[in-house]
Amino acid sequence: MSRYDYIQEAIAEYATSISWEDIPIEAILEAKRRLLDSIAVSAASLPFKPVQVLRKAFLGLYPLELGSTIWFTHFTTLPEYAGFVNSTMTRALDFNDTYLSKEPLHPSDMIGVLAAALEESGAPEGDLLTAIAVGYEVGVRLCDSASLRVKGWDHVNFTMIGAVAALSNLLKLSKEMAAEALAIAVVPHIALRQTRAGRITMWKASAAADACRHAMYATYLARAGYEGPAEPFTGEMGFINQLGIEFDPSPIKELRERPEPTGILRTYMKFHPVEYHAQSAVDAVLELLGGRPLRPEEIERVEVYTVQATYDIIVKHPEKWRPENRETADHSLPYIVAYTLLHGDIWLDAYSMDKLRSEDIKRVMAKMDVKVDPELDRLYPREVPNKVVVRLRDGTVLESLVTRPRGYPGSGHNVDDLLREKVFRLLRPYYPEDVIEEIIKVTMNFEKHNYYELLELLVI
Repeated sequence: MSRYDYIQEAIAEYATSISWEDIPIEAILEAKRRLLDSIAVSAASLPFKPVQVLRKAFLGLYPLELGSTIWFTHFTTLPEYAGFVNSTMTRALDFNDTYLSKEPLHPSDMIGVLAAALEESGAPEGDLLTAIAVGYEVGVRLCDSASLRVKGWDHVNFTMIGAVAALSNLLKLSKEMAAEALAIAVVPHIALRQTRAGRITMWKASAAADACRHAMYATYLARAGYEGPAEPFTGEMGFINQLGIEFDPSPIKELRERPEPTGILRTYMKFHPVEYHAQSAVDAVLELLGGRPLRPEEIERVEVYTVQATYDIIVKHPEKWRPENRETADHSLPYIVAYTLLHGDIWLDAYSMDKLRSEDIKRVMAKMDVKVDPELDRLYPREVPNKVVVRLRDGTVLESLVTRPRGYPGSGHNVDDLLREKVFRLLRPYYPEDVIEEIIKVTMNFEKHNYYELLELLVI
């Protein structure tokens, strides 16, 4: 494979050499958790506008008897369309998993597309779990290699590359085909960070899904024998040079040594419906409240101390201080802290229009100051800290620092308990409790079941 550049070659060789037997049991368990989490957050997204628009657009479009299923329906269509809609549903609430390094990532964004490819291919169910582990491994290593956002590029470029690796594994491509799929995906399909700058729109829900759709398209072309551009990553006009990023090659070169796919164990699920950098802020507020929400007239001043990445992503833009839609509000640290202080919890209803227009929340945000704390900044990204200090009018000072949000490695929480609580809370509006139990059972024993059994349980 010497005619390929080293990134292309390393990823292609790794993606096509890993099998079920190579995946540690802990990583398989984590892949099942992420599949379950993806299904739950996808179901909960059904009332939200981006999902309603896409389902209206694609349900009924190009019906195929042997196609792939749009989740929660019996409708089957082209795999690219089904995967696009499914992955958009997973992302729409910004409630799926996260990885933080030089670049952040939401690796479960690719699961809806992988599931659509599983159905199209007829591969064994265990192959989906293997592919998830491979996709995560490649995705998180890319995040360890370079930052895209500092140059204005979106992290979904890395999601797309991870998805190509996962699809190449799932569809049993040759090394050469996988290398061509990477080239076909990367060169024509570079995404801009503008998706997440300023006023955030519904496209944020679909940015990663669209990147993964490109990954699927590229993989199918390569499987048919189509060639991609030469040297897509390291060429004169390739990914690294044109994006202007500093790229540490070591995490990708290590793939040549065929390490166990354990990258998924370094990622973490969300247990509050907020951007990941705000998770510990919610935990800090809940801790300092002690179960009693505050009234706006009680509050004299709110101080939040955070890290630079958090400030850059969910604080600094003016829109984050006056969010007008859900997509901006769940990426607004001031809104998230103010809402949680006044309600003692934050859930999906926090982003309704009446809440976004709440004068009480605006009053608290007006009393808030958010600063980067150099001491906390040194902890990132090993930890994701936020410190919240609330000064009350009666002189009381409430203060809490949380460096590892619930579910984060070392946080001391039982992830299965947290996930079960989250799944039930998200699915109760759609299913009776016995069906939710069955969804959990089938997903957490996925390799022993037929995917169609799960799809039938999910029909709403």
